[in-house]
Amino acid sequence: MAKGKIEPADWAMRVLLWLYTLVSIPLYLWFLHHAGGRWGQQLPADDDLRLWLPIVVPLAAFSFTTISSTSWWWSTEDRPFLLGRRQWRFLMVFVAALSLMAGFFGSAHQDAVAVLLTVLVTTIGIVGLWLLPPALSPRLLDTLRPKKSPTAPA
Repeated sequence: MAKGKIEPADWAMRVLLWLYTLVSIPLYLWFLHHAGGRWGQQLPADDDLRLWLPIVVPLAAFSFTTISSTSWWWSTEDRPFLLGRRQWRFLMVFVAALSLMAGFFGSAHQDAVAVLLTVLVTTIGIVGLWLLPPALSPRLLDTLRPKKSPTAPA
């Protein structure tokens, strides 16, 4: 592939990633803000978390997922694709737990429908945030393509 030339497959992948991230991330952050606000309303009136939950929950989800995702995508440099990734799981478990708690406790009806909706929106949002670093990368498809393992000399 010539340097600087964008092939149709590269262009299509970039458009799809951008569309997905532009739709999913605002939806997810709005959901977390709204759920955090409703969760805060259930706390006592003198509790400071009433003010901070709608602010901190979306910011924590955005920053921790982006940090985790960036470290994961950057670790593709010298390793075969999907192998050897480290130090990203803890942040993702924290973000997923925080998101699920905010969605469940912020729901008007805490039932199976609330859990299902929260899981769906959390999955959509985390995938969108996870794909944000490669979507912003000028080397998008180099990042996404599987790396070849070094071959042993014959």
